[in-house]
Amino acid sequence: MITNTNLCLIVVFSMMLAAFARAEIDTEHRGEIMVEASWYPQTAAYADQKNSFIYLEARPELVIYGDAIEAQVQPRISGGTAGDGRIDFREAHVTARLGDADILVGSTILFWGKVESYNPVDVVNAKDFSRGLMRSEKRGAPMVRLSWPVGPGQLDLLAINFAENIYPGMASRERPALRIANGASYSGRAKRDDIANAVRWSGYFDDIDLGVSWFRGTGSAPRLLPQSDGTLKPDYSHITQAGLDMQYLRGDSTLKAELVRRSGQYDRLGTASTYRAGVFGIEHNIYGIMDGDHDIVLLGEYAHDSRKDLAHSGFQNDLTVGGRWLWNDFEDTEVLGLLTRDLDNGAQTMTVSIGRRISEEVTFEASARRTSRYASDPNGTALQNDSAVIMTLTYRF
Repeated sequence: MITNTNLCLIVVFSMMLAAFARAEIDTEHRGEIMVEASWYPQTAAYADQKNSFIYLEARPELVIYGDAIEAQVQPRISGGTAGDGRIDFREAHVTARLGDADILVGSTILFWGKVESYNPVDVVNAKDFSRGLMRSEKRGAPMVRLSWPVGPGQLDLLAINFAENIYPGMASRERPALRIANGASYSGRAKRDDIANAVRWSGYFDDIDLGVSWFRGTGSAPRLLPQSDGTLKPDYSHITQAGLDMQYLRGDSTLKAELVRRSGQYDRLGTASTYRAGVFGIEHNIYGIMDGDHDIVLLGEYAHDSRKDLAHSGFQNDLTVGGRWLWNDFEDTEVLGLLTRDLDNGAQTMTVSIGRRISEEVTFEASARRTSRYASDPNGTALQNDSAVIMTLTYRF
């Protein structure tokens, strides 16, 4: 069914494409192909789960440039031993300059936020959890975005068409005990064809990077309702969120924070409530260690949620500490170590990863993740055996 809003999008999109016929154009082709191997050394918690997986993904990209207009198309073609193959679009949009303003029509991926561990302000895009609940990837969100300069920053007005999350299959690790069914239900004012409204201003004041946002529409964090056939069905709610993200540079240190107030969100037990949450962090750079060739970035972040142990995200009283070791060599070698601990129940995740370039086109990344005491975490009980070793090879062209 074509709604009035979708019809307007089609008309505007067609008008923009027609503008290419009146302008000199240029094109650019690029993309990447990724091969990922993952292994779970602990015995699977549930039947049908496998211990190792191969995942393939291709992202060819085409960009068409005009005088004051640009089109970008980036499909994602994926498949592997964890579940069904999939073809969707990360980017498929047209942007045009209208005076001092820019307008984008189509599907795109946005990022709001500043911190490393968890981004409560970042609510625009749905998630693809097909490789597991501990490894999400953003899905492209169909939208219209109007942007123009306001003061020392930029104001964005958005109309966003809702998209559902994608969840792991029965063979996957990092999943609940029951299968998550295809399809979804909607409660309260939420609905499948909802058009969310959002506004965000982002800019700089000397050493302060500031973002102020507001979002109202169907949220992408549903509760999972048990069904009579033994499956879980995602049930989405209508949320309203005010958010603030900021970053302050002070010498070799950076202070970061994200704060939100959200209403209508389901908590862990399925009650829609209003709550406040925040993540506060600090990073400190140490330059020139080991004869001046390497740098280290130390970081610490604390997450708090006013709902305490009912928080749907699990980040209700959590501390993350770690560091990033930058080798500054020709291969861009980087080592990252992070430890996240729930201060209420002791559940923790330790992750160590290394990435480097093999050639100008090929990069390699390996990571090891160890989970412990997840059985005492009400949000993570199903993930207690999901420590993992993951290796990824990416070819960019």
